[in-house]
Amino acid sequence: MTTSDTPPRWQLAAPSPIVRLLLCALALLLPMTLAIALPLGVITAAARQVSGQAPLTPAIGVYVLIVCVALLVGVMLARRLLRHRLSLQHGTLEVATSFYRRRYALAELQLDTARVIDLDERSEYKPRLKTNGVSLPGFHSGWFRLRNGGKALIATSGGPRVLHLPTRKGHDLLLQPVHPASLLEELKRLAEPARRR
Repeated sequence: MTTSDTPPRWQLAAPSPIVRLLLCALALLLPMTLAIALPLGVITAAARQVSGQAPLTPAIGVYVLIVCVALLVGVMLARRLLRHRLSLQHGTLEVATSFYRRRYALAELQLDTARVIDLDERSEYKPRLKTNGVSLPGFHSGWFRLRNGGKALIATSGGPRVLHLPTRKGHDLLLQPVHPASLLEELKRLAEPARRR
């Protein structure tokens, strides 16, 4: 099964339009702020030195180049931040969310203890501390410490129902596919022939 063949019901639930807008704004804001603030200082200093004797064309050209590069970096960051998908392929689960991408062989997942949980009822699985990730209201992506002290790679976009997948790699996965129970059933079905061997 290729990435494009992974059924929509197993894909991660998409972030809301407001979250997507916030992610794009954040990705563009920092590079553009730096691109505007730094060159303006250089141009101001150059203008004081030149005091009308020579044109500022080279400085303005550098400024425009920096703004264009910052805009390109911002667009690339926005694309990366908006990446939020799952893929089931050849007995491997791939999680790709913002800057993070991990592949797990089915044997690396502890499917016997995996379950769909409601974070409102099981608050010990809620993210407590972001260690390397992106966190906005209604969106978590990356590495977090949970309230129970465990480490988890999280890919959620609002709503309390998530799939909790412990791994044999010392961390858990906390995912929010469109239909978490359906994905868990499929993972167990795919792993069954390997267990019989």
